Amino acid sequence: MILLALVVAALTQPQLINLTISSFNITIGSGTPMYGILLEPNSTYVTMVNGPGLLYILANSSIVIKVQGKDLLINSYAFVSIGVGEREVNIINNHNYSAYVFYMYQHNQSDGIPYTHNPIGLADYGIALYYGEPLLTYSYTTNEALGVVAIRSLRAFDLGNGCGVNVSDDYVDIQLNAIMRSGGGYYLLQDVAMLNGTGLTIIDNVWNMTSQNATLRGIYGLGTTGSFNGEQYYAYSEYVGSFKPPINLTLAIAVSGHESTHVGFGYSAGNGLVWFDNVTIASVGEPRLIVNGSGYVKLGIPIDLELVITGPVCGIVALIKSANVSLTLLRSVNGSLYPVPYAWGIGTLTGETVANATASPTSGVTVDVSSGAYEYPGPVYYYVPLLITTINGSRSLMVPRGYVIRLTLGEPLVNGDLMVKPVGYVVNGTLTVHVNNSSLVINGPTIIKEAYDVLYRVTLIGVKGNETPTVQWYPMGYVIRLSEPRYMGPLAFNGYLINNRTLVSAPSINVTINGPLTIKVLWGSVINVYALTALYVAPPIISLVIVIVNLLTVNGLLKGRGDMQRG
Repeated sequence: MILLALVVAALTQPQLINLTISSFNITIGSGTPMYGILLEPNSTYVTMVNGPGLLYILANSSIVIKVQGKDLLINSYAFVSIGVGEREVNIINNHNYSAYVFYMYQHNQSDGIPYTHNPIGLADYGIALYYGEPLLTYSYTTNEALGVVAIRSLRAFDLGNGCGVNVSDDYVDIQLNAIMRSGGGYYLLQDVAMLNGTGLTIIDNVWNMTSQNATLRGIYGLGTTGSFNGEQYYAYSEYVGSFKPPINLTLAIAVSGHESTHVGFGYSAGNGLVWFDNVTIASVGEPRLIVNGSGYVKLGIPIDLELVITGPVCGIVALIKSANVSLTLLRSVNGSLYPVPYAWGIGTLTGETVANATASPTSGVTVDVSSGAYEYPGPVYYYVPLLITTINGSRSLMVPRGYVIRLTLGEPLVNGDLMVKPVGYVVNGTLTVHVNNSSLVINGPTIIKEAYDVLYRVTLIGVKGNETPTVQWYPMGYVIRLSEPRYMGPLAFNGYLINNRTLVSAPSINVTINGPLTIKVLWGSVINVYALTALYVAPPIISLVIVIVNLLTVNGLLKGRGDMQRG
């Protein structure tokens, strides 16, 4: 009740996202995988690794890593160095509650060529893990996604052959990858900037991800359809011009349509946005770009949104020789652009990868990609969790850092003989009482709980002789004082009848509230009491009067008779 009033304005804001508590295991990364696992209370997870290398650990509570004969206490996240040879790693949860852990092992081959490789940048999987919170999932849709890229330097060395690329070439991609839901099906959309030392080519791809053998039908644009590894795809490419850093690059995907789907692929190389290909999929309507942390498309591919640096084409790995690149991933909400809520540093939606690259968060919005032997798999987050508990239930939200909500006390809620009366809020364990129309800035994970008094109905009847019931409300344990005069006009106090079963005769009593009460003051008539007394007092007086009257009467009669006799 109280916090419904608290968030009534905030919930109308488009950038708020609902959260769901989850506990399933996860694997992300199309090159070197990162695993998410649920550790049961007082349990151990064992994995084998081959060193030398680096083990990345991220957990929502403190855990112990036992490796190479040492116990390491991990709070939040850590990189653990692994020595040469095969090693057993124990991930231990010593708590009486579950813990959630992400781990990724990165191994380098002895010849110095990095074994670890992934798409590197920003990927929003709809999955969030904060310290002290359970695994959280969320979903949202949008009609447009943008990747904003600032390239100050970028040099690559291709490690494979295929699709026109040879070993030692310097091709590298920047890809904006999105999953589109339309007409009950799912499609992978890719807006790609392929770079080498001298030129920039823009490419788009469409893949049907609805099922294993799904094909593309009724699709047309400037490109053509083809097949790769048995999968049908649509593609178009266009040479833009020379590539010479520094350069600012924007990639954009926008979807629209009702009876058919229209997909716009756009780019900007420092000037205005150019929609270089508009693709239509006939008889498939109501398209939306979607992120869903609880869902997958075919082959277990996540439903996510990515802006990543990758190898060029056909699954080729590119070795990053040097890089100084900033990436920002945005989504459109009601025509305005917002950063994605929560991102990881490695992608999954593409087979092309890079080695010797890492994404370092510079804020909750942007990552800087540089060369480095070990990857930082994340997270990078702009949003923080806001968990609200009210008398009507709980709600879990994600809100942008710096989001401001207004605290407003709600009206009391009455349910029969029970009243819940708002008195304030508990924010991250600190009670704020009787605060109304004040503002709260959300800068980190925040738990807001409703503070209220539980009151019980006390109905009083006959107080001071007034038979009209009056209702008052008191909390559990409260002591009320009742006091009535013994006599009030023609009435006499006869006692208190409590809940129609307990009679208390004293006119002044203390009553402790331990639930709803109905207290009736019993009054009797003073005249009736006197009448009861007259039964014992009046008869002698009446008898005396009768005797006197009789004597007078007798004397009168006797006197009269005597006179009559004498007369």
